[in-house]
Amino acid sequence: MRTIIIEDETNVRKGFIKMLEKFCPEIVIIGEANDVDSGVALIKKSEFDLLFLDINLPDGTGFELLNKIGDFSFSVIFVTAYDHYAVDAFKISASDYLMKPVSPLDLKKSIDVVKNNLRSTSSFEVLNQRLNTKYDQREKIIIKNSETIDIIKILDILYCQADGSYTKLILLDGSELLASFHLKEYERILQPYGFERAHHSYLVNLEHVESIIKSESYIKLINEIRIPLSQRKKADLISSIEKRYLN
Repeated sequence: MRTIIIEDETNVRKGFIKMLEKFCPEIVIIGEANDVDSGVALIKKSEFDLLFLDINLPDGTGFELLNKIGDFSFSVIFVTAYDHYAVDAFKISASDYLMKPVSPLDLKKSIDVVKNNLRSTSSFEVLNQRLNTKYDQREKIIIKNSETIDIIKILDILYCQADGSYTKLILLDGSELLASFHLKEYERILQPYGFERAHHSYLVNLEHVESIIKSESYIKLINEIRIPLSQRKKADLISSIEKRYLN
């Protein structure tokens, strides 16, 4: 199985390659890269079957890299140190995912997933299909901070609010959770589930929008909650709502 590895930390990449050589002899490494730009260049000139892709790269993310590639037919295994991505984001566009530090057992299991789930349609097509599928109301997300780990239904989130380098999640029952990640990270995870930016500090669940007051630039959610609506975000948000309910 011809394989490319994109990982920005040299020591991690070398250790990963040694593990593959020892435990997965069917894998043949044909190329390595350490950021989005070099990864895109390598992928476009190579013929291969499998991509091990780190999520956080110096010049962007693994998701952005895949978007730059466009249509592709190779399998993808995401590798990351951040387990909050694993709730759903990995599964949108990947055959599997691995948590750092990677164990030999998990590595072998992921390789087996790839071998047993070769797809006739491209990963990019599968990505788009899943992004355009109405979300399952049972889907849950893990919210972590230094004190607690909470598992909540995505449908129960009214909106997310930036709080410095943290994110505050406000739930249907009025409770709040403080998460140890930036709002941009939750936008990346929750957008496929019908969440949109209303403002640089607010990410709203379109499922709970009751009205948009354009003249006063705010959104009204259930429970009479008002969220500011920026001029820059207004057109995109209205378009998203129209596509959601009129199509």
